[in-house]
Amino acid sequence: MTAPIPFVPDRFKTHAAHYLTGRPAYSPQLIRRVAQSCELSGAHRLLDLGCGPGQLSLAFSSWVGAGLALDPEAEMLRVAAGLGAGIAPNIEYRAGSSYDVSPALGRFRLAVIGRAFHWMDRPDTLARLDALIEPEGAVALFSTAQVIDAPIAWLAPYHALLEEYARSDSARMQRTADDWESHETVLAKSAFASLERVSIVETRRVPVESLSARPLSMSSLSRERLGDRLDELLARISQLLDAHATDGWLDERVESTAVIARRPAARE
Repeated sequence: MTAPIPFVPDRFKTHAAHYLTGRPAYSPQLIRRVAQSCELSGAHRLLDLGCGPGQLSLAFSSWVGAGLALDPEAEMLRVAAGLGAGIAPNIEYRAGSSYDVSPALGRFRLAVIGRAFHWMDRPDTLARLDALIEPEGAVALFSTAQVIDAPIAWLAPYHALLEEYARSDSARMQRTADDWESHETVLAKSAFASLERVSIVETRRVPVESLSARPLSMSSLSRERLGDRLDELLARISQLLDAHATDGWLDERVESTAVIARRPAARE
């Protein structure tokens, strides 16, 4: 069994301001597919666990009656509450982590986790969620990734630069090690062992500013870890992007993925 990455509540404190700008958005088409697959309605509740700046809870707010968004980082919750203000009055933002998941939170039709599952004690989190998710409900893991083999000249070298500076981060080394179990493997050992994968691939027009901000949203590329090397990385990224941009814009190939995990009996 893979050991969990040590819990650091304020891991993203200095990255929260850059997260919405820097990270690729989840495809609206993907959100719709998951909502329809889980048969969400105004009678259901949503749990957004490790909500970060709140993209998923906001995206699902029109599909459910109410939602609870939890994150251990106060700055992330501040950004999330600002994002949802006036748009998603049915979403409550609350300080908390996967270690705070308990029946006291109530019952939920769907728990969504976006780019955060690897920071959790994954078997423990799924065991806790088993006590909260309705019999016909599900857990959905969301991610985005650059399609670096797309015929877009800057994508592969950009990705290589991020990897070059991030590879020595201890948490990154742990989750890229040979003995790190994939999310699907962990799910297959849990109560939510019936898996469905939904993937949307899109070419998007992206401003250079967003791609320049992406390293600032990543804990593996923090100023605390890299020091002056962060400035070096940002300069190299700027040089690369400026060489390929047209009027400050670039095309990016992005894959948005959701793994919907249900209890096997729910699919019989």
